[in-house]
Amino acid sequence: MFDLDFSDSADAADNTSTSAGWVVDRRAPESWTTDAGRLRIDIDESAETSGFYAYQGKKYQDADGAYWNAGAGSRLSYRFYIDPAWETDSEAHESGVWPVLGDANGNISAYPILAYQDGDASDTGEARFRTYVYESDEDGNFVGDEWIDLGLPKKLGIDPEAGGWVTVEAQLQSLNDGAALKWRIDNRLVFDERGYNVFSPSTQFLEFIINSVNFGNDATYYYDDFTLSTPGNARNK
Repeated sequence: MFDLDFSDSADAADNTSTSAGWVVDRRAPESWTTDAGRLRIDIDESAETSGFYAYQGKKYQDADGAYWNAGAGSRLSYRFYIDPAWETDSEAHESGVWPVLGDANGNISAYPILAYQDGDASDTGEARFRTYVYESDEDGNFVGDEWIDLGLPKKLGIDPEAGGWVTVEAQLQSLNDGAALKWRIDNRLVFDERGYNVFSPSTQFLEFIINSVNFGNDATYYYDDFTLSTPGNARNK
């Protein structure tokens, strides 16, 4: 449905009535541009550092702000750059992708998240991935939400001091009562959300948000190859 490699400045452009593009989510970053074939996000460190608006980012929507309505079996994939300087700069860093899920009627049903934190942002003192999920009771009613610490599983072979690019995939898996995400990093399953996010059964991807936390420091994040594919469809822009 789309394939953004950020070799063209249009891949980072705002949404218009005739073209897909980006829309500010909570608080706008200082800049959102292409840089050497990557998406570059520069944080506005002068803005809020706590609460709702501490998150700075944009969401990717179809033309005129329309949802993508990509059903079960669809996959969002992207690359994220882990900067080795984060491990020695004594400053906190966190950034992640929020695939917005919808029910059969196109209403927002859940905001699952996969985020990366460096050791200064993490409450464990160690760099990690973490995922945000919604919990329900045995009747499927919403009872709470929480962050689940994924750490840096050994099978991934990620050394935050060395840094580098990682590839992330969110697959929308069909279930009897809706759909849930499977998260993969570098082609390895790190979290299966079956049993979560089912209080309002999800059936489709609606839009996709990239959000980063403002910790009051000068921070830059890089993403690349932001792609949504559906079963049986080629990956075209």
